Amino acid sequence: MNRRQVVRSAAAAGVLAGAGPLAATGQLPKTPRDYTGPFYPRGPRNRTHDLIVGTPRADVLRLGGRVLTPDGAPRAGVLVDIWHADPRGRYKHPRDRDQDRLMEEFLYWGEAVTDDSGTFAFRTYVPGTYAARPARHIHYKVWADEKELLTSQIYFAEFGGPGRQARSRDAVALQTASVKPAGAGEVTADVDVVI
Repeated sequence: MNRRQVVRSAAAAGVLAGAGPLAATGQLPKTPRDYTGPFYPRGPRNRTHDLIVGTPRADVLRLGGRVLTPDGAPRAGVLVDIWHADPRGRYKHPRDRDQDRLMEEFLYWGEAVTDDSGTFAFRTYVPGTYAARPARHIHYKVWADEKELLTSQIYFAEFGGPGRQARSRDAVALQTASVKPAGAGEVTADVDVVI
């Protein structure tokens, strides 16, 4: 189920805060802001949407989505910047533990620019968990003209959802994607980002 279907289902059930007025105006609710976290990447940017170099050594996630305005129009030419833990729960960041045990074929962060339909795509690993954050998640920022438009996170329903980790508990469905099998060792997930 994509984000728009989740929003429609939630609006029909009246479970989203303010769903009635939003549905009446035909506007999509904006994606909630979430924590940047302590491991925002340092150093030169990985200007690629493919975060795996060489042969994958864990489950691959093909993460896709769209950046939209509240009226559903695509946001073309915006930069989506993601970062997350590797399958073992480690970040490539000097403040994280075991930097000598990072996965060599994994870049840990990357970026993609949306096309004319507002679409972006990444090939990465399914993120791991760690003691402080038992919910699997991907951090992201959306940028336009070097201005940050949004910082949020993506959670995965099939991996336990956000638990108590999300900043906005009343709108967390807007940050939760469904994972679908896509072949041996691969899954897909799609999310719409509304800004």
